[in-house]
Amino acid sequence: MGEGAAVGLSSTATLSDAATIHRDLIRIGRAIRARSGGGTLSAGQMSALWTIAQNAPIRATEVAEREGVAAPTMSRVVASLERHGMVMRTTDPRDGRVSLLTPTADGVDHIRGASSRNSELFEMALDQLADDERMAVERSMRLLADTMCGLTAPTTDSPDTADSATVGGGS
Repeated sequence: MGEGAAVGLSSTATLSDAATIHRDLIRIGRAIRARSGGGTLSAGQMSALWTIAQNAPIRATEVAEREGVAAPTMSRVVASLERHGMVMRTTDPRDGRVSLLTPTADGVDHIRGASSRNSELFEMALDQLADDERMAVERSMRLLADTMCGLTAPTTDSPDTADSATVGGGS
């Protein structure tokens, strides 16, 4: 096997290409967190809150499925969001044994503030690029995001899956 050959990858991307992109996404996530004024929620909590807000009322098991984490992990994330006053549980009118999640006013405000701060940071970075570079970044990021979201992978819940750094999903 030649130098730089991909071990276990069935595509033309080498492990080095994939690792470099992953590292760059982590760097972007760190830069966002460092420049957005921090926040009370982890990236995993913020992502779950966004999913809840976009799909409310929603069962915690559905949030876990959409976020790609195990139900026990999502249970801990939801409990934390409740402690922060970001979500509330209500009883499902069709099945009294089931709780539905909805964002609180504070939860919605938190999303709006974080989204606005992050959008401003991205805009500042994109403004530093030439028009053709900006268009290339926008197309490439959309293509990569759509492709990543379309992958089917086994749900493997690592200890930091729910609270790991995600690009733009953090506070």
